[in-house]
Amino acid sequence: MVPVLVVFSQSHVDFRIPEFEAICSMLSIRVENMSSINTENHMFVLHFESHLDVTKLLSRSILIKFAISLSVEAQSYEQLFQELKNKPEVIENYDVPDESFALRFFAIGRKKKLDSIERIKMFLEAVQFNHAPICLISPVNEFYLVEEYDHPTDENPRKIFFGKLLGEGRSELKTKYNLRERCYIGNTTMDPELSFIQANLAMVQPGNLVFDPFVGTGGLILPAAEFGGYVMGTEINYQTARAKGRSSRQGVGERHESESIRANFEQYHTEDKLLSIVIADSSKHAIWSSNAKFDVIVADPPYGVREKARKTVKNKKSDANEDYIQYQQKEDYDLEAAFCDLLNLAAMTLVMNGRVSFWYPVILEK
Repeated sequence: MVPVLVVFSQSHVDFRIPEFEAICSMLSIRVENMSSINTENHMFVLHFESHLDVTKLLSRSILIKFAISLSVEAQSYEQLFQELKNKPEVIENYDVPDESFALRFFAIGRKKKLDSIERIKMFLEAVQFNHAPICLISPVNEFYLVEEYDHPTDENPRKIFFGKLLGEGRSELKTKYNLRERCYIGNTTMDPELSFIQANLAMVQPGNLVFDPFVGTGGLILPAAEFGGYVMGTEINYQTARAKGRSSRQGVGERHESESIRANFEQYHTEDKLLSIVIADSSKHAIWSSNAKFDVIVADPPYGVREKARKTVKNKKSDANEDYIQYQQKEDYDLEAAFCDLLNLAAMTLVMNGRVSFWYPVILEK
């Protein structure tokens, strides 16, 4: 097993452990001391079977900032420098003329900003690279000097870590998919970071068939497509499904003709993963044949705060002639019934060992 320092983001800490466990289960990654991860601390020394497993983990995780192959762990800089003297191969293996390097500094747990340049200068004076050239933009080898503090006002770190960067997590996806620049959004379009976390919790893999019964503007199936899944959804609201009516953006009137769910997929170059958006009532399970089987269902059911929960009902008999156009009538959709229908749909249409992931409203007691 190889020691790796894993540094987590400090956002959405309640999803940290579930996302980590889901990715490890999905990709068959074994971590010896996974139980040491908690929501109070933000960096952990974990033991993996190989660095390749770490790279696989980073390729999916939204909540991991970066991971380094841990070479030295010390309680002071004096101890750190002595450990590096005792392990000359840590530096010598990378101190070659044709491999550039960079040294980054990162501190966690301290409120007052530290002078990173002074820290790096001190390190390079004590631990010299004699042959490898420095390159800050795109180095061949990137090293990290990481300090961990117990309290925000502490002057000295509790621990110091040094090692080579193995990679960064996928936090750039929340910027790439930010709602401000997305072509088409609605009142309830899910925050992109949370939607990618949900895709990881649902263990979406390349080639999976992913379904959203309350698809809206496609916010939950966009991450599934990014991760290689083929996606489809149903939407009861015609105007939402066809991007008609008033825009959800402040100060904007009617939606532009360029706005659509498909336009969102084209924006992120995943249109080949979008199978279909069906205007239908997800509570009517009879629309699916017995052969309809999904690998994953993701959902954010409407619960009546920003968007009304509605379902279709049988129209009353009309005396109008046969040529008279009647539109499907709707009624309020009880929250409990909506979730029962969702679970029944999952039981009916998911493959064996398929997964359903959905958001549920709760009130936290203060």
